[in-house]
Amino acid sequence: MVEQLVLEESGLVVQVCEDGSYCVGPQGREAVWRDPMEKGAVIGIGQHTPGDVEGESWWVVYGQSDIGADVTVRLEDGSHVPVSRLGEIFASEWVSTPQQALLYRSDRPVESQPTKLSVLFARPKFMPRRRFRRMIACS
Repeated sequence: MVEQLVLEESGLVVQVCEDGSYCVGPQGREAVWRDPMEKGAVIGIGQHTPGDVEGESWWVVYGQSDIGADVTVRLEDGSHVPVSRLGEIFASEWVSTPQQALLYRSDRPVESQPTKLSVLFARPKFMPRRRFRRMIACS
């Protein structure tokens, strides 16, 4: 059996099998299954690499946590982002300008909270490459 979660802002689909294998990718793309996530793993995906564009982009954070653990994401601006669950996999998405996000997890020691998301929000491989920018040197 496969459980599925569709993230509305990004159009990404998170799928999880009973054996813990998972897939994250855009709607309509053939699923590429991965082994179960390592305990405590966190992955971040951004529509654009921070600094590449002005304005807002979508951002996604997903990872592994103990079933039943509380997981919350708070942005630097103080807003809280909804977190969805599929078994041990959690997923959260938002639209904003680049900003720091803090991850709180009840399955980690209190002294380690909050965890600053030290993930590289990079343009995912399944997104089209950005256009080449011509650089002009001024002397």
